[in-house]
Formats: sequence, structure tokens, C-alpha cells
Amino acid sequence: DGVWYDCVIPNYFDPSEFEYKEEKKDYMLYLGRIIKSKGLDICIQLAEKLNMELIIAGQGDLKSIGYDKIPKNVKYVGAADMQKRKELMSNAKCLLLPTYYLEPFGNVVIEAFLSGTPVITTDWGAFAEINLHGITGYRCRTFEQFMWAVKNINKIKPSECYKWAKSNFSMERVTEMYDEYFDMLYKLFMKKGFYEPNESRTDLNWLYKEYPSNAEEHTKNTLKDLIEKIDKLDSTN
Repeated sequence: DGVWYDCVIPNYFDPSEFEYKEEKKDYMLYLGRIIKSKGLDICIQLAEKLNMELIIAGQGDLKSIGYDKIPKNVKYVGAADMQKRKELMSNAKCLLLPTYYLEPFGNVVIEAFLSGTPVITTDWGAFAEINLHGITGYRCRTFEQFMWAVKNINKIKPSECYKWAKSNFSMERVTEMYDEYFDMLYKLFMKKGFYEPNESRTDLNWLYKEYPSNAEEHTKNTLKDLIEKIDKLDSTN
């Protein structure tokens, strides 16, 4: 009945539409709708606590989320066209997305990566898949974690952000996913079997997700730290 063919295919992006930079300016960026569920209040609180510049770009009114006045180090520039988005993202030290709800994807995350800009998000929804913790940015669950993430954002390499996005969300990669999906549906319609090969397909390389070079090392170190913490807990009990 085709239930095995249900799948999620991500949006695709053209890297040439974005400006990649490794040298960043000293500001955080929020780029999106001005609504409370996007966690914009957390962004402003971070700017206050860290005494760091925050630029807010997007449609809406800050008064609608309870801000008649904003701190001096917070700047609202209104809705940004594509050229302004490119400029803001490529120069930002990090992009903030502390969304309260389960974000279904988040195009701006991939756009930031293609600009060489790391992203700090919450740790649920699509962010758990597209934002590699400790490699392309950080995923957080408390305000203290968000504070730490901003302070340690320089540990994230812009080149790894770009490589992750280009390798897995380019038009070429996503096109292969669509080709495979529609071929499976066609075979279902033609009553061809589960074992029927796709003779028109050149390869299935899109099944292999390309991770940045330091992803494996980061995962090993994370597991090592976790095991050491568990051992310490066991020794105290």
C-alpha cells in the first residue's frame, strides 16, 4: 500500500545565493517572524546578560511580544530583503533560534550554514536533525546552556557549517531524493514488486549523509565524557 514509501525530503538550497565568510563581526542575529513562540524574548535576554549586540530582522512589531522599549545593544532593522539577509547572515557571529515549538524544518538554519555562520537552537523538532551539536552550532534546553553556547561559539568552524549544508541540502542532492521517491510511487502504481530494481538510476549515493570531518571525533569525545560521568556516579553510590 506504499506505507513504506512515506518519507521526509528536505528543502533544497543554492549555495551560490549566499555569501560565505569566515571572518565575523561581533553581533548575534535573529532572523524571522516577530512572534513570541520563536523565542525572541530569550534572544533579547541573552543580549542583556552578555552585553552583546543583537540584530533583529523580520516582519512584525516588537510591542506585540511585550517590548515597548528594547535595550541599547539590541537593534531592530525591520524586514530584510534577500541582499540584506545575505549581508546579515554572513557577518553574524551566530544565528539564534530558541524556538519554543517543534520547528518542522527552519530554512534560515541552512541559509546560515551556507554563509559560514553557526546556529544556536533549541534541542527539539527538526533542529535535532539539521543542527549538529558541537559541529555546526549548539542545541540548548536551558538559559544557562544558551549563555554557554554564545560564549563558546568560536569553537565552531564556519567551514564545517558550509560543508554540512552544501553536501546534504544542495539542489543536486535533494533532486536525487525526489527521483527515488517518485520512482517508488510509479512502481507501486504499475504493481511492480518490492524487489524490482530501478534500472534508470545511476546510484544510491544520496542515501549516504556526508558529515563534517570532525563529526566522528566529536561523537567519540562526547561518548567518552558521558562514560566518565557515569563511572563517577557509580563510584559514589
